[in-house]
Amino acid sequence: MREAHTETTPNPTTATATTPPTPRPAAPAPGFALTSADRTRLRGWARGSGARALRAQIVLDASAGTGVIDSARRLGVSRPTVTAWRRRYAAEGLAGLEHRPRSGRPSRVDEAALVARSLTPAPDGAPLSVRALAARTGVSHTTLAAVRRRWGLGAGPGTAGLTVPADPPCPLRDLDLLAVHASPGPEGGQRALFVLAPPPEGRPRPSRRATALVRDATAYVYGALDALDPGPAAAPRRNAAAPPPYEELLAAVRERHPGRTLHTLTLGPVPTLEGAAPHTLPAATRWPSLLRVLLLAELARDPVALAAALVEPLSADLGTEGSLHWVRPPAPPTAQSTPRPAPRAFNQLALGSYNEKLVIESIREAGTLSRVEIAASTGLTPQAVSRITRNLLTSGLIVQDEGRSAGAGKPRIPLRLRPDAGYAVGIHLDPWMITAVAVDLCGQVVARRRLPLEAPRDPDWCLAQMAALAREAAAEVPAAGPVLGYGAALPGPLDRRAGVLLDPPLFTGWERVDAGAKLSARLGSSVVVEKDATAAAIGERWLGAAERAEDFVYLYLGAGAGSGAFLGGDVHRGATGNAGELGELCAPRPRPAGDDVPRSAEECAPISTTLARVRAAGLPVPRGEDAYPWVCARAAEGDPVVREVVDGVARVLARGAAGLVGLFDTELLVVGGPAVLPGVRTRYLDVITAAVNTFPLAHHVRTVRVAPSHLGEEAAAVGAASSVFHATFTPSLKAGRRAKN
Repeated sequence: MREAHTETTPNPTTATATTPPTPRPAAPAPGFALTSADRTRLRGWARGSGARALRAQIVLDASAGTGVIDSARRLGVSRPTVTAWRRRYAAEGLAGLEHRPRSGRPSRVDEAALVARSLTPAPDGAPLSVRALAARTGVSHTTLAAVRRRWGLGAGPGTAGLTVPADPPCPLRDLDLLAVHASPGPEGGQRALFVLAPPPEGRPRPSRRATALVRDATAYVYGALDALDPGPAAAPRRNAAAPPPYEELLAAVRERHPGRTLHTLTLGPVPTLEGAAPHTLPAATRWPSLLRVLLLAELARDPVALAAALVEPLSADLGTEGSLHWVRPPAPPTAQSTPRPAPRAFNQLALGSYNEKLVIESIREAGTLSRVEIAASTGLTPQAVSRITRNLLTSGLIVQDEGRSAGAGKPRIPLRLRPDAGYAVGIHLDPWMITAVAVDLCGQVVARRRLPLEAPRDPDWCLAQMAALAREAAAEVPAAGPVLGYGAALPGPLDRRAGVLLDPPLFTGWERVDAGAKLSARLGSSVVVEKDATAAAIGERWLGAAERAEDFVYLYLGAGAGSGAFLGGDVHRGATGNAGELGELCAPRPRPAGDDVPRSAEECAPISTTLARVRAAGLPVPRGEDAYPWVCARAAEGDPVVREVVDGVARVLARGAAGLVGLFDTELLVVGGPAVLPGVRTRYLDVITAAVNTFPLAHHVRTVRVAPSHLGEEAAAVGAASSVFHATFTPSLKAGRRAKN
């Protein structure tokens, strides 16, 4: 080189005593004069591992003037590899160093989605191997293994080493998700802000006991966030006019969670927020997938705290244009500071997504439906139906039947509920009987227990027997599916919100019994408490399928008489759970008691009234639980005395039924309960049909159909079990509205 010949020649007399001169740094290769920002980013990549770290080293070598041969030798790769990546960077900059899959593979690997699938167990609860998971996700096992290493899976037990490969990396160990805001960014891109923080000091480590609340949160996190994800092939959304108020989001987080050390994960054009440690996400990150990873990580570490946080579901805050804005509510007070509220079994978290529940409801009502038919009946897009049914098939809630031909084209594959995907246990307390049944998801009773009550019993003894019968019924459930919960049907009046029974008729010493909490403590699980007539209506709606899809009133006749109602597509309970009391409607006029207070007619206890009047007529009615079936059998045989007694009771109850129809303006009245046995069923239906189509003022404009119940004499017990299914799977927007208000 010419510059070498111009260097000063050392003095011969001192040459042996001096060291050779230090060579000057070589000049960067053409096109590799890096900016400060690119150099910083490349050095960060080079400190990592994998293919991108190697490419960053190749570019850094070029910027340092290292030749192709020396760089290839130093890095242990071929010269064509070094040359190719130098050219790629010179032409495209940092973006040219990102991974480009081979032809025929997806254009981009959603690493967060792969990590979420790694954290989600198989339907049988067992973790999937890397190769099995790769087969399910459609990527090579080497790619999946590299992603897992990059995210720290396998670096510690469970999710202990899980780390988001942001800049700088963000370990998720002991970090709670406090807030998320995601919205469309410029040019159809994404922008998202996740706010995380360590748990507050002094928070007790929660019990790992499998409560219903934790099961709800688990199901929500595993499957309910698909509604937030339009999929990688979705059309670009319109550009947002202005960035969201991130400072206000951070202020809301600090107000709800004071004193927490905050971390932010940012995607796209999101400013750095003062007072929070920033972590920048790679541009290829898809925020719905990362959201699921953050929730799964916390679910594995602290399921009870996450379940409490998700009382306000994220899906309720899903806005237009694919935006999401959610701030974690403050942690509830501990049990030591305030009284714990009465246990609640299931809430909107059970599946989380209204659309998922809508699909389940459509399949349940029809028996079987293909995906095309589901889309037509629900109004969902075919893509949404496909995604939801795929999740339900994976979880084992539904199964596919053999395809049926629909003419030309691919056969349609019917989907149906899998009966053993879940069970519920219902308990009914009656003055003369305790009944417990275990019911599968399609309404089949798989186990039953009954205990006659021949004399009044104290509350503690009865509740102990109810819990024992429920456990025995649950023990007979096949092992293939879980017991989702317990329901209790109780005579009114009651305070449903607290689960307290308030001095029911025909009971002695039951002035105020905390039945819900005591049953929950004995069973080790939350218990859904319903009035017996309301429970029967829920059972009829859930198990009656399409025949009970419309609004209806359920006239429940047993030891007492009451009603439950489905109005506007949902059960009508009233403010305290006591809607549907029938006694005052049946009384034709005030009793001669010196006042004008209407009192319940004695016929509102149809079983005991019928037995007393038949005995008074001189018939030899047996004693015990065989007495009423004997009377019903005599009515079926045409005994005129018994028929007159039954018709007399039915006529009084029919007046109350006419009042219900006039009050609710329904065209379907369902009659059922222990008093409506086959021998007297036709007599009741005929008398009530005549009354509801004659007495109400609006009888000229409607014809009321009076139908027998599908549930039989165990209506309340089966309904109590169905109330668990109803709370878990029936679509309802009420919870979302309450959260908004």
